[in-house]
Amino acid sequence: MFDLETEVHSWSDHLRAHGNLSDADIHELENHLRDEIEDLIVAGLTPDEAFLISVKRLGNVDAISHEFAKVNTESLWKHLLVDPIDSLAKQLNRRDITLVVIFALLAGTLFKIPELFGFGLLDQDGEIKIFFIKNFSFFILPFIAAFFLIKRKAELKTWATILGIFILAAVIINVYPSFDPHHTEVLTIVHLPLFLWLVVGATYIGREWQGSKGRMNFIRFTGEAFIYGVLVMAGVMVLFLFTLVIFEAIQIDVQKFLAEYLLIYGGCAAAMITVYLVEAKKSVVENFAPILAKIFSPLFLIIMVAFLIVMIITGNSPFMEREFLIGFDFMLALVLGLVLYVISARDIRQPANLFDYLNLALILTALAIDGVALSAILFRLSAFGITPNKLAALGENLALLGNLVGLAWLYIGYFKKKFDFTKIIKWQTDYLYVYFTWTAIVAFIFPIVFRFN
Repeated sequence: MFDLETEVHSWSDHLRAHGNLSDADIHELENHLRDEIEDLIVAGLTPDEAFLISVKRLGNVDAISHEFAKVNTESLWKHLLVDPIDSLAKQLNRRDITLVVIFALLAGTLFKIPELFGFGLLDQDGEIKIFFIKNFSFFILPFIAAFFLIKRKAELKTWATILGIFILAAVIINVYPSFDPHHTEVLTIVHLPLFLWLVVGATYIGREWQGSKGRMNFIRFTGEAFIYGVLVMAGVMVLFLFTLVIFEAIQIDVQKFLAEYLLIYGGCAAAMITVYLVEAKKSVVENFAPILAKIFSPLFLIIMVAFLIVMIITGNSPFMEREFLIGFDFMLALVLGLVLYVISARDIRQPANLFDYLNLALILTALAIDGVALSAILFRLSAFGITPNKLAALGENLALLGNLVGLAWLYIGYFKKKFDFTKIIKWQTDYLYVYFTWTAIVAFIFPIVFRFN
């Protein structure tokens, strides 16, 4: 059922989130919108018809309102409300596509440059050399950061700061020695991409990096980018297999060529295309990510509850083995990511619904599993001593525990109507500093503390 007040508030929120308008300007535009709607209703139109026409009329003079019409109306209404894309929008779109192509080629070429000096991707055993694994983030993430810096028209100081972080991180990582058994090097490989992705987040958020709304937009962007990236990479793999099969049919072996060029340049292109799709919302599945999150939330909850029940009945705990601990850390991180994406995709004006309660149940179940895993880590520390892996796992579990506890407590308060949903969003976006700090410590401080072992 059409709710006029809800739609007007949604329109105002869109102006606030996507434009550079002051609250006074937004208030004035909202008054103009309401006046238009009132006049049209008096003329005999229904509220939904009046709203659509009024948004269209403001869209003729206001590009932000025009964009709102594109994003927030149903497909039939979209054709009625939206004019063909203007010349400026076409020009900006062509620029973005050009940047995607150039940066994808540059990233792939950068990946191939070491081969010019006789430093191939694979070692004598046919495995990827540790240099490429350790520096993988530097082959693509700086170009994604540059893409956003150009789109946000960043100042020279911002460019210098972001690129300086990438260069300094690259120098440090490659200067650090690594000694057997290479624990800290492996930890650096795992944590460095997360640290640098958060740096990319600063370029995505732009001038809004100090606010909760900007950080939550980045969380939403990360979730959508992951899903779109999987779909795009699936397309790359289909292309890879298709090319391989048709050339084998004529007895030509192209596997080496495809592995060395198609996968490398295709992978870089997939990353840049993913960023472009999520940023521009060009994909036909732009509403697919929230749907997936809502589908998988109850499924993950059922699986985790079943796991806890079986573990209690049998009395068997898998957490005494290090491999299981590492696996469950990744699982908890995935569950937390799912929870955060459900939060980021939620309309803050809606009252508490079923998915909010499912989110709380998922959080509480993850807390129970994290508690068991944390006790196992503490036992291993006391029994076998401190190692880089155990200390890193302890820190990550504590960070996840703090995140989950905070979300659970805030959800309960929200259900009791002690505060609105924006407090949950603000707390979660502020908590990103914890992950930023911990990933930086593991990537840069652990190697020094443990003498690069």
